[in-house]
Amino acid sequence: MSKPTKKIELPKNPTLKDINWFKKQLNWGELPPFYHMVAASVSEAEGIFSHGFDNAIKRITDKRNWNLGLLGGEELDSGEIICDNPPRIALYQVFTERGFELFAYPYAKEKEIDQYVKDNRLMEFHVWDPHSMRNILRINQLHKYIQFYFQRGDEADKALILHSHKVVHKTIEYLKSELNVVKLSGVSIKDYYQKAERTAAACEDELALAQLMANEMQQKKD
Repeated sequence: MSKPTKKIELPKNPTLKDINWFKKQLNWGELPPFYHMVAASVSEAEGIFSHGFDNAIKRITDKRNWNLGLLGGEELDSGEIICDNPPRIALYQVFTERGFELFAYPYAKEKEIDQYVKDNRLMEFHVWDPHSMRNILRINQLHKYIQFYFQRGDEADKALILHSHKVVHKTIEYLKSELNVVKLSGVSIKDYYQKAERTAAACEDELALAQLMANEMQQKKD
């Protein structure tokens, strides 16, 4: 007599590695291409804090690029930069045709800036280059993946979506600790997920109602 197969489960607060392993168990040891693409984007976003590569967060939080005269900071003889009043930024969570993106915009007085600026006395950064500093992170095709989950996804797909939300939340909290985030706007992953969930539930209700009506019509014919 064979032993009962142990149910495959995710640990509490799973890492991306845990979720990938779980997905493989549900999918005959393979990672489907769509899942792999989204998971790779989540991994890249999560790796911002550990990889040594240059990225938007490092450029924005680099105090050497802060306008210390405007912010009231100073550089000590030791080279250490003291600045208790970090630059202001606005953060936008946006779903575009590419997926989920987190954008940052600096300020000049009370106006958000979305252009290349260098050595402007009103800017709190010496250089602001939208090409390399505006896009904090991107999770490719996440909007389509959320829709896919409600159509025919599994528990691993849901876990990946929830993990992506945690990664974005961690990124925003880090930026809040290093900079003066005066505005956080847009549609979060959680907001989009809940909207898709309501839409999926409404579609299921419509299908169930249509089936009831079809059954009633058939009974009348009989």
